[in-house]
Order: sequence, then C-alpha cells, then structure tokens
Amino acid sequence: MERILDLIYEAAGQQDLWPAVLTAIADLTGSEGGVLFGQSVTAEQVYFDFNGRLNQQCSQVYQERHMQNAWSEAMEDKPIGQVVLSDEVVPLRELKKSVFYDEVLRPQGIGHNAMIALAAKDDFRVAFNICRSTRRGEFDAAGRKHIEMLAPHLRRSVTLGFRLTGYHALRRAAFDVIDQLADGVVVMGPRAHVVFANQASCSLEAEGTLKLKPSMATWSAPHSRRLANLVRSTLAGGAGGTMSVPAVDGTRLLTIVVVGLRSEEVAMLRGAFIRNAACAAFVIDPSQRGTASSQQLTDAYGLTRAEARVAVAASSGGTTSEAAVMLGLSANTVKTHLRRVFAKTDTRGQAELAALLATIGVVRSPGEVS
Repeated sequence: MERILDLIYEAAGQQDLWPAVLTAIADLTGSEGGVLFGQSVTAEQVYFDFNGRLNQQCSQVYQERHMQNAWSEAMEDKPIGQVVLSDEVVPLRELKKSVFYDEVLRPQGIGHNAMIALAAKDDFRVAFNICRSTRRGEFDAAGRKHIEMLAPHLRRSVTLGFRLTGYHALRRAAFDVIDQLADGVVVMGPRAHVVFANQASCSLEAEGTLKLKPSMATWSAPHSRRLANLVRSTLAGGAGGTMSVPAVDGTRLLTIVVVGLRSEEVAMLRGAFIRNAACAAFVIDPSQRGTASSQQLTDAYGLTRAEARVAVAASSGGTTSEAAVMLGLSANTVKTHLRRVFAKTDTRGQAELAALLATIGVVRSPGEVS
C-alpha cells in the first residue's frame, strides 16, 4: 500500500506513471487492469487516457462507439470520490445484453468494475476504473476497502497534476525554464524558510501580494495563517493541497498549490546549490497565463461560439465595456453572454472565470508582454 501511495503522488508530476499506478491497484485487488481517463460525452472526445494492462484495441472501440454505456450512465449522478461497484448499479445479466459488453468487455473477459469520478466540471469528467474478470467475480469486501482507502489520494493526485505545470522543471532543476513560467515557484526548507523563488514569485512580492522573507506569506493575515498550516502539514509528511488568495489589489484570485519534495528532487536541487529543500509552492496567477481557445471552451463547456469569444475576452481582466469594444458588441450583449457563460462554467464572476480558463498557456515565450 505504501508503494502504491508513493506511485500515486509521483504521478501528479509524472503522468507516465499512471499505468503503473493502475496496474499496481489491479494487482492489489485481484483485478485484470485499470484505466484513468478524462472525457466529454457531449463532445464525444477523450482528452487523456492512461491504460494499465487493459486491451488497447478494446479501449479504441470504446472511444469510437461506446462512450455512452450502462456504466457511464450509472455514474452520471454519483458524487465525486465515491467508490461505485458496477454490480450495485448494473447487474451482470443486464450488462451482457448490451453491445458495449459484446464489443468492449467480452473480448477482455471483463464483467465487473470499481468506478470513481475523481473530478467533474459540467460534462467533463475524470474517471477511474479497475476491472475484474467474470471468472474472478465481483469485488469482495477487502478489494472495496482497498479502493476506498486509495480514493482520496487518487483525487488529490489528479487535482495536483492538473496544476503542477512547473513540477517537471523543478525536479530537473531546470531554472531557465522555471524563470519563464507564468506560475510562481517557491522552494522552502524544513522550517518553512524560502530557499528559492522564481521571477514570477518575485513579481508578486514586488506588488505586495506575496511575502517571501523569511517564510512565504500573503498580504492577508487569515490567508497567511492558512498557508502556514498547509506548509506545516506538508512538511510533516502530508499530501499537500491547494488554497486561493485574492491579489492585494482585489483584481484577481490566485491559487497556491503546496507539495512535498521527494529525496531525488531534494538531491537534484542540492546539486544546483539550493540547500535544505523540503517542499514547494506553485502560485497560479490567472493574469499572467494564456487562456483556453474558443474551440476548447466550446468542446469542454458547451458554449456557443459567441459565448466562447466573450469568455476569452472577459477573462483578460478588462471591464465589460472594454470587452464589448474589443469584440464590436454592445455592453448589454456582452453581459447577456457572460451570464450564460457563468452558468455553464459554474463560475461566479470574471475573476473565477479567469482562474478557470488559466489552465492552459502556462509557459510564456521569452520577452512576451503579459
């Protein structure tokens, strides 16, 4: 179990480890294999797919013809993080009547599944599945307990993986890349003192949003206390986590992700003359990042082309009137589109919308104007 937990958290920053994670969990539970994927059923698109020992040809058939199936339909109303055993929602005798079973499951001898929705946003969903054969039968109580124990760790790793854009560069000590990141990167020692901060972090310090000496803090005392607790927990061996903090001028909402550093990363940093590294914080500033394209927003959130254009314009930090001038629309038309955008993306204003759209375009080109 300890080895699997290590793999799960390593996969947050090294996604090619996910097949090993899935295979290890399958071995732990006496299963054939597993899959972790992010998909939009409405857009009929799988955005990423990590396969642990399942038949790749059958996975391709799934993506082409069976994204909507008895198992996916049963998971639509299930809470994030809940372990759902397929036999509890779709009896095997009913599943065997489906073309999905004939074309995807039967060729692999699979008849049972442990499913978890790890993340969801409107129609986009990150799904985790561990599949057992009809020969081995349903999951027993021990198998279910194992997966329930791992579920919160899987969720944390997936969430961190979406946000740790600078993790690869940090673990390689590639500081030329780190200083080009739009995200702030702060490395801290075992007593939470700052031992390294990249240019983006220093810029946030210069504007007054962050404090980097001697320890990392924010301009807001309540947020600083929460950050200190998060860092303290991570240094004590916790899984790390995320928090949000408003900029000092109130124009935007920043996200801070704190993670522990493993021994090999500490050694790499020591070789780059950064001593006593123990954990790192990544500060995601939506005003410094690129935004999603209109087509990506249309695919992911079901926005119309006009709504997507308004979403991209509004997320740049300007006023509604400025967005209207930029797009050649009336201010009332922009407001109408924005109301629909907020509803479809489940955001409550332009700051949250900007933070949502800031998950793409992390690395700026040298000399690029923000």
